[in-house]
Amino acid sequence: MFCRWHLALARLVKMYPTLKPECWKCKQKKGTFFHMWWQCIEVKKYWKKIQRRLFEITKYKLKLEPETFLLGMIKGNLSKDKRYLVHILTVARITLAQNWKSDKISPDEVLI
Repeated sequence: MFCRWHLALARLVKMYPTLKPECWKCKQKKGTFFHMWWQCIEVKKYWKKIQRRLFEITKYKLKLEPETFLLGMIKGNLSKDKRYLVHILTVARITLAQNWKSDKISPDEVLI
C-alpha cells in the first residue's frame, strides 16, 4: 500500500538524478524505504513518542517493533477495550505518510 503512494528517496534518485539521496528527515543516511519508515533517527523518535503516549493512555506496553507499528500486527489477544490501539497506530502511520517529504513530524496532532 505505501510503496505506490510514497516513493522512497532512493528510488526517486534513480528517476531524477539531481535529487540528493539523503533522507529528508535526518539528512544523514540514504533514503531507502525501510529507513524512511522505521530506521531514521527522526522517525524513530516519532514512533517512541507514539509508544509512550499509548502507554500513558492505555497502560498497555507495545514493543517497539516494525511489525506492530508499521503493519498493525499486535502480538497476543487484545481485550475489546484495547482493540482501538490498531486504529490509533493506523492514524499514526497516515500522519507519517502525510508528512512524507517534511523534515518534521508532530505526534501531538495525531493523538488529540
